[in-house]
Amino acid sequence: MSGLSQVINSGWSGLEAASQALETVSNNTANINTPGYNVESVQQVELPGVNGGPGSGTQVTSIQRAYDQFVFSQMVNASSASQAAQVVQNNAENLTAVFPVTSGGSGGLGATLTSFFSGMNGVSQDPSSMANRQTFLSDAQALAANLNSIGSQLASNLSSLNGQLSNAVTQINTLTQQIANLNSQIETQSAVGGAGPPVALMDSRDNLVQELGQEVGITVVAGPNNTDNIFTTGGASLVAGGTSSNLVATSGSYGGTSLSVVYQPTGQDITAGLSGGTIGGVLTSQTQVIAAQNAVGAIATAVSAAVNTQQSLGLDLDGAQGGDLFSVGGPTVLADQSNSGSGTLTASITNSNAFTPGNFIVAKTAGGYEATNIETGQVTALGNGPTVSFDGMTLAVSGTINTGDSFEVEPTLTAAQTIKVVTTDPGAIAAASPYVATPGSNLGNVTASAFSAAASGSLPAGTVIVPATQFGQNMTVKFTSATTFNVLNAGNAVIASGSFSAANGAEVAIAYPSPPAPAGEVAEFTLSSGTPAAGDTFSLTPGGVNSNGNIAAMANLASENLLSGQTLSSAYSTLVGQVGSAGQTASFNAQAASGVLSQVQSVQQSISGVNLDQQAADLVLYQQAYQASAQVIASAETLFNNLLTAIQAA
Repeated sequence: MSGLSQVINSGWSGLEAASQALETVSNNTANINTPGYNVESVQQVELPGVNGGPGSGTQVTSIQRAYDQFVFSQMVNASSASQAAQVVQNNAENLTAVFPVTSGGSGGLGATLTSFFSGMNGVSQDPSSMANRQTFLSDAQALAANLNSIGSQLASNLSSLNGQLSNAVTQINTLTQQIANLNSQIETQSAVGGAGPPVALMDSRDNLVQELGQEVGITVVAGPNNTDNIFTTGGASLVAGGTSSNLVATSGSYGGTSLSVVYQPTGQDITAGLSGGTIGGVLTSQTQVIAAQNAVGAIATAVSAAVNTQQSLGLDLDGAQGGDLFSVGGPTVLADQSNSGSGTLTASITNSNAFTPGNFIVAKTAGGYEATNIETGQVTALGNGPTVSFDGMTLAVSGTINTGDSFEVEPTLTAAQTIKVVTTDPGAIAAASPYVATPGSNLGNVTASAFSAAASGSLPAGTVIVPATQFGQNMTVKFTSATTFNVLNAGNAVIASGSFSAANGAEVAIAYPSPPAPAGEVAEFTLSSGTPAAGDTFSLTPGGVNSNGNIAAMANLASENLLSGQTLSSAYSTLVGQVGSAGQTASFNAQAASGVLSQVQSVQQSISGVNLDQQAADLVLYQQAYQASAQVIASAETLFNNLLTAIQAA
């Protein structure tokens, strides 16, 4: 009896094992398209026999999933890198839509700059023409409008990136909470005495981990009882067993326009340690957009400063010293919210040609102030102040700034958005030279050059400088001998005297009133070599309506290095080239990352994916096993019944 009973029990165990195997195959085929599903299989062991006899059947110990931790980690990393590259590519395409990459900088703002300087040449050809002046003024307004448009589009791009960052942080917090909850359930069911690894929960958890990796680069470390611990690439813990930690998208301690990421448990800004996923792509894109904003803003700042300065060195149609043509917002300085001192920092760009666009963190250290370029990380020691200069900028400290206090300086980030033309009067264009030198009727062989602007500190030794109080008045240069001369005012009073060299001539300068002209600026002209006689004269009169000396000098600004050692057009072409190069690189990186992801996914699917051919073969195998076990039970039952019949007959 015990033998037949054992046969029946073995048959029943085989029937149950085959049934579970068939259920597993059915589940596999049903989930062939389920994201994150790992193909499952039954794990069986033989049940021991009695007293060394044959085994007593089989037992299903667990349902196992086909899973490789190393390949899974590779897939998470590849997916994270691909998502980051795609975000960067999308932003690069947005940037190339703002800048005329295909024209190499000759279109867009480059064309507007060309028209602007061409308008100056039109005024130079006929300074008295109001039509020419109005055309130039319209060109100036078009230039400002183009800069405004570019600045606004870049600000919109940055705002969009902030939105993507904020959404990603929200999604990360949701996913980490869900992963932690699943970890808790998995740990409970995986504990000693449980029903075995909860593969369905583990699949769901791992699928969420993949989604998390698409939001930010992560490192997954296996924990006890089939749990996962998850960290950012910078080491911040996001999930520890059944506990999750949130991130916060914030404007940061300086309150700037770009959002940062703060680790909520400690309040630490961890932005610099994040990479991969949507957040990594957004942070890279932020850097690119901010660089473009700074570069375009620097062009706006440089053109405004150069043209306004040149305006102040000439005369308008009313004979007055020229006023500003443009206004533009100056540098923004943001104090760290944790500063302990009450002092403030102000910044100004004093030499755009020595300025390189970029944002800086200026901090007070025990040894003085230091400026750190946010993009490159380069540190520049500045000294102790209260006024320090570097990179074409001047920083002024007021009040008490304590060691450890810091400020973010954004020299040109918003300049393109703020530039505007401040006059609608064509007559306000300062086309005329400040003075024109006209020889007297009794002059000998000495000639006078045209007036040009110069810094008083650069004048040759012995240059005669007429004080700014005389600017705008008619004057006369009168030789008192072959080697001496006086400068007389309209009332023939001597206001300056100088020496003349028959071989080298002489230099004469008239100081500009400051403001509006820069401090120390003068209008100079040269008396050529020669042999003047006592009584020879030159009349110095302010340029009239037909004078074009200053507008000609203004037009020459197109070929002068005004920004970072480049002309404005060259600086813009460099920016366009950088945008185009970044776009090409982003496209290549996105394709490469996508290719790597496809390869890793293929490897993962070869290990964990559902193969319908294999499942079909398994289905036949387990069906036959089921039928065989059923036949064993049926045979044992027949034998048992025959035995009972025989016993009853006896």
